[in-house]
Amino acid sequence: CRLRPAPRICTPRSSSHRAGGPAEEPLRTTRAGVMASDRDLAALETLIKQQKSRFPMILASLEKNGRKTGHWIWWCCPTEMPGAADPFETYVTKKTATALFAEDAAQDIWRQVLEKICDLLEDKGMNVLPRADHGRIHYFLKFWKGLENLPEWMDSVLERMSKYDWPPR
Repeated sequence: CRLRPAPRICTPRSSSHRAGGPAEEPLRTTRAGVMASDRDLAALETLIKQQKSRFPMILASLEKNGRKTGHWIWWCCPTEMPGAADPFETYVTKKTATALFAEDAAQDIWRQVLEKICDLLEDKGMNVLPRADHGRIHYFLKFWKGLENLPEWMDSVLERMSKYDWPPR
């Protein structure tokens, strides 16, 4: 959902929550054995592509500036809802989210970015992230805590971020 130019009600993206009703799309299996709709898999692939290409610069910026600059939180903290300003409208679903931990995904650099954010939060507080991103963090935590069999590092990131009071916005 894009919230420009006029606000509208957004719904989570998943094969059972499409605009116009709950019509099911055909499912296919790909990346790490994930079975999902073509649309959901395309969003996943685009997200991974953005993570691979953008995270090295994002990590360098976090290290240099000691805070988030730029517009990229939706790629770092994906949920079922695309970011309002995400030019690629990326999202994950409960079915596709764990594919972000596949060998050919961007797991290592994603981990570095999330852990750097946690380090900055613990050193400097919530203001290292713009207030506009606080709601995204709230829903990121809510979404990912609802998933099972996450890598230990992700459980640690979720625990570290959960120490703060992220308003739903």
